[in-house]
Amino acid sequence: MGIAVEMNFETTVVWTEKFPGRLHCQNGQAIDYSPPVELQGMFGTLTPEDAFVGAANMCYQIVFEYVSKDLGMKLIEYKCRGVGDLEVVEGVKKFVKITLYPEMKFAPGSKTSNLEKAISTTKRKCLVTNSMDLVLEVVPKVL
Repeated sequence: MGIAVEMNFETTVVWTEKFPGRLHCQNGQAIDYSPPVELQGMFGTLTPEDAFVGAANMCYQIVFEYVSKDLGMKLIEYKCRGVGDLEVVEGVKKFVKITLYPEMKFAPGSKTSNLEKAISTTKRKCLVTNSMDLVLEVVPKVL
């Protein structure tokens, strides 16, 4: 049986009368944010939608690197486009699917025959995507 580890993550949003607002993260980062341009937001700032899809993309990469290493694949390059699909479900907009398109390069001698296992294990272990009520699809490309 695993040991439960309690962790809390905290952010603070500061907004005064107009955008951009500022998101302060517990890890020390501070980022300007606004709604998307399509919703009268500003260009060039983080949007909640970008942060949502980006959180899935970043977490998947981090977990994938650890999982790959354990399966004998040394990841040396990784670039991934993430696409979040919005739909109206029961009268409310929500993300229903995120598709990740990772392009990966492994060190010579890596056991790339373990790629599918690494992808499925990462899906199972990724905290952020497991916390989302949506379908996660991964379309990998090895360089």
